[in-house]
Amino acid sequence: MSGSFRYPRELRLRSRKDTDTVFRRGRYHRLGMLHAKTLRTEGETSRFLISVKKKIGSAPERNRIRRLVREAVRLNRERLHTTHDICFFLTTRPTHPPRLESVTGEILKLFERLDRPSEGRKAR
Repeated sequence: MSGSFRYPRELRLRSRKDTDTVFRRGRYHRLGMLHAKTLRTEGETSRFLISVKKKIGSAPERNRIRRLVREAVRLNRERLHTTHDICFFLTTRPTHPPRLESVTGEILKLFERLDRPSEGRKAR
């Protein structure tokens, strides 16, 4: 598999400690059907976590949403010029099945917002 088509392990926010820090100190962003908590970091690359509540639907429905978000991040992560830990989460069932285009649009809006000097600063 070519490296450009992978979702590398170093992009995943996996540590419970790091996730708790993002939720405790990060900034909240509502992105349409998605929500996000973000925290500016000094790391080499941004890291991402995707969480979908069980009340959203069956396992295949939840997995499809996770795959859509992961694909949108993979395709557009170079557009985020500052490093952040970002937790995407979905807590309510979408009114219509999500599409890659809509998820990508929401994520790109977040990336643009995070690259602005006033939005990207560290939370206290």
